Amino acid sequence: MQYQVKRIGDFCRTGSGSTPSRNQIERYYEGGHIPWVKSGELREDLIASTEEHVTDAALHETSIKLVPAGAILIAMYGATVGRLAILGIEATTNQAVCHIVPAPELADARYLYHAVSAQVPAIIAMGVGGAQPNISQAIIKELKVPLPSLPEQRRTTAILDQADALRAKRREALAELDQLTQSIFIEMFGDPVTNPKGWKTSTLGDVIHSASDGPHVSPAYSESGIPFLSARHVRPGEISWHDMKYLTREDAEIQWKKCKPCRGDILYTKGGTTGFAAVVRTDEEFAVWVHIALLKPNHELIDSIWLEAMLNTQFCYRQSQYLTHGIANRDLGLKRMVRILMYHPPLDLQREFAIRINQLLQQKQLHQPALTEFDNFFSSLQHRAFRGEL
Repeated sequence: MQYQVKRIGDFCRTGSGSTPSRNQIERYYEGGHIPWVKSGELREDLIASTEEHVTDAALHETSIKLVPAGAILIAMYGATVGRLAILGIEATTNQAVCHIVPAPELADARYLYHAVSAQVPAIIAMGVGGAQPNISQAIIKELKVPLPSLPEQRRTTAILDQADALRAKRREALAELDQLTQSIFIEMFGDPVTNPKGWKTSTLGDVIHSASDGPHVSPAYSESGIPFLSARHVRPGEISWHDMKYLTREDAEIQWKKCKPCRGDILYTKGGTTGFAAVVRTDEEFAVWVHIALLKPNHELIDSIWLEAMLNTQFCYRQSQYLTHGIANRDLGLKRMVRILMYHPPLDLQREFAIRINQLLQQKQLHQPALTEFDNFFSSLQHRAFRGEL
């Protein structure tokens, strides 16, 4: 069955928000009741609440705009570029988020969400910039999507939602294992905020040999070769090896003179989405972009797996956000991150924790093939759905 194809700009209203001045915190933020969505919050497919709110003064005195519930949101730059969500509440957004409001007589919002989601890899490929490409509203407006009748859109959406729910259940199982990491951490060492066991305190700089970062200039990419990771490849406790760029070995050798990751090092995001830590658990060679800090732990004082978990606690994450400067170009500088405070339990206890976490990782690895199978099945369904083959 052939469907008519339309440009998003022909049947949708698009726009982006802004960030009210942080110099006017009392006027624009404190006591605010209007939800304000940042690109880093596009983690789930439905936004029902926000981390921050803005005031009526911000809405009336700045370029921020109200976006209706049901709009599709897409992150346009930074480590979250290409992430999608449906807005479940009336809200405002920052400038890194594009909203798409479809004409209700022509398009079902959830159908359009799936249609855009199927094109995310192509959207990112059209972006400009280095390891973290930026996309524009112009690119989004030019996207073409098949637009069958509303009943057919809803039928297609029901099929895709059902398949997506299967993926979500598998992800929930993995997320529960991730939450166990923090539960075990608190059980063994206590809340870092109150330090109930009275562990010695230190800073990040006290327990590492060095903190460095990748190149500050975009290198030339190759079709294959040495993997080149950006901040979007690092999540708490996990490094993604999908959708990567590559360097030639010659170019990688140049990068490694400044910063070469090794097993047991920690990657720590310092640009865009900041404050996520992941241990390097491979001997394979790779290079990193400037938005990733490479931490070399002092193994006479600290276990890498323990330090990863410590940095991913809310206690350390909140510090990382306070130490992150900038609005559009967010940066957690090397000289600032080493000031992050933490407690410092005995090394033998840290290693006992690492043994327990490695056991959890083995369970995660058992779940991962099934999730990959669900992802491949869902991609196949999407492909068929927007070719009119369901």
